[in-house]
Amino acid sequence: MANTRKSDISSELILDGVGARHQQIERAIRDKIQTGAWPPGYRIPPEEELALMLGVSRAPLNKVLNHLANTKIIVRRRRLGTFVSERTDNHTVIGILDIREKIESTNKTYSFELLKREIVDGAEAYGWKEAVANERLLKLDLVHRANGASEVFEERFIRISVIPEVEFETFDKVLPNEWLLARLPCTRLINTIRATNADRRIAKALCLAPHEPLLVSERRTWVNADALTWAKLSFPAHRNEFVGEFSPLEPLATLR
Repeated sequence: MANTRKSDISSELILDGVGARHQQIERAIRDKIQTGAWPPGYRIPPEEELALMLGVSRAPLNKVLNHLANTKIIVRRRRLGTFVSERTDNHTVIGILDIREKIESTNKTYSFELLKREIVDGAEAYGWKEAVANERLLKLDLVHRANGASEVFEERFIRISVIPEVEFETFDKVLPNEWLLARLPCTRLINTIRATNADRRIAKALCLAPHEPLLVSERRTWVNADALTWAKLSFPAHRNEFVGEFSPLEPLATLR
């Protein structure tokens, strides 16, 4: 991890005076991380310096730092210091990832922007082998944001023949995933995770340098026998990971 700590205003912490002291300390630290003032790899000031800055004893401060370390938001290295985790977001491999819920669960404000909406021929769905030439698909490009910062780029194709009303939905105020799940059940899902590099279009949407590494989740879903949608979600690789978990003693029918 790079030592990037600087003695400037970005290191300053201020309690907001709301709630218990340890809650105020945690909010102050989380705010620095979530706003990017303390980016991944940033070396956090030493405990004694933080305690003096906040005007608190080290007991509640140490409790907060231990909690943040247990939740992998920060990493404490003996004799080296405390750093903002290089991987602050992780995602499930099993089931449908709800990006809004994931972002809001970290106390960040979620928003999205629809970048493009168009009707295309099935031949243009190069990543979706269930799509066929001469069928009409709705293609959507959007970016998911946390506290205004771009986090995930989504590219999606939807088969109009399976759900005709999708042609008239603008998707400027509702997410396609939420809209689809409210109308049709997902009876089958295939999720593929791979690594790639950002092309110029995705790099621009995510504010990355061209060819920066990405983790990509390609998700194909069905309604009974009908392929419904294909979505490609691109995540900056340096701050994301995917985690899968299941119990071999649990009936498969209960896993989603």
